[in-house]
Amino acid sequence: MKAAFDIPVTLIFFNRPDTTAVVFEKIKKAAPAKLYLVSDAPRKDNADDEKKVAECRKLVEEGVDWHCEVIKVYAEQNMGCKMRVYSGITEVLKKEEWTIILEDDVVPSDDFFRYCREMLIRYKDDKRVMMVSGTNLVKYKIKGPYCFSCFSSIWGWATWARAWEKYDPDVKDWLELKQNGFMKGVQGGGFAYIFLKNNIEQVYTKKKDTWDIQWDYCRHKNHGLGIVPAANMVNNIGFGREDATHTTWDATEDFSYGKLKFPLDFVPVSRDEKYDRAYIRKYFGWRKLIDFVMKRIRKVLK
Repeated sequence: MKAAFDIPVTLIFFNRPDTTAVVFEKIKKAAPAKLYLVSDAPRKDNADDEKKVAECRKLVEEGVDWHCEVIKVYAEQNMGCKMRVYSGITEVLKKEEWTIILEDDVVPSDDFFRYCREMLIRYKDDKRVMMVSGTNLVKYKIKGPYCFSCFSSIWGWATWARAWEKYDPDVKDWLELKQNGFMKGVQGGGFAYIFLKNNIEQVYTKKKDTWDIQWDYCRHKNHGLGIVPAANMVNNIGFGREDATHTTWDATEDFSYGKLKFPLDFVPVSRDEKYDRAYIRKYFGWRKLIDFVMKRIRKVLK
């Protein structure tokens, strides 16, 4: 019999049985010894939610056909994106030293789990490293099997309890850090900072119901690094769907899987500033700036 995968996996899902089933098949193949199922409750007076949430829960519960401890972290009332993800991961990491986290629309490659395991074990005591990402969509050739960056995606990731304990879903110290210019110094100014600042403002004023912006903020303010693989290991299948929470537009990224050579050659912890600059050029270049300005203008005119 195949040995059970010894890193706890957390699956976060809601009301999309079709995408949940695809992600779950990958988890099933990895066969973790411990699986946390984090599910929000249906929205109030939403019959479609009631049906689909129940379907998703049944799908994953009945789909576990390997020796596995299943821990259900189910909300009794709808919590929304921000509080469900935050409270779910927090509950997991109160019990575990570390976990791999997958949402219901991120499909990992077969190598993703081994990659996360090696990284979690290798850097478990290095407080400079706060997360492991499975996504790399930047056209920049990383010299080793992975690098360390200020920018790392939560589309298929892993972290330690020691890092998550620094997370604040309400970014309560934002005004202080904004006024003293700390975050601007971390980002080096430019549109990357403007974009982050605008998003944090919306979280702080409760105009945006999300959790990932706060995680970026947490890492930036603690000078935390994320591990980025040289080869992309995650496909996001949640783009362009009416039921998407954030990615309602069609995907323009190439989510093709790459390959890593195992066992991995370990890399000394040091920020890869060239990768970061390539990331900024891609996601915070002049095209993004124009889009941002036009949205602001349309908002004012409206």
